[in-house]
Amino acid sequence: MSSPWNADRDAGGGGTVSGDEIAGLLRELKERSGLSYGVLAKRLHVSTSTLHRYVNGDAVPTDYAPVERLAGGARRSAGSPVRSRCSR
Repeated sequence: MSSPWNADRDAGGGGTVSGDEIAGLLRELKERSGLSYGVLAKRLHVSTSTLHRYVNGDAVPTDYAPVERLAGGARRSAGSPVRSRCSR
């Protein structure tokens, strides 16, 4: 299964981001948001169960948009772990 998370992390990269690492980053951002799964899922335009699967590492987002919205919703800076570890 192809995923955008296998992209280079930075200009000199070649590294990939594991599903567990993505889940950890999403978990951190979810906690920082202070929102429930239901409220956050509505803001991200995904179902509550989908968000829960992403955060628990049971599924990996196939699109960067929900992750980007989550990072923005958590009021992360441009140097957030998601942006610095995952490139498009």
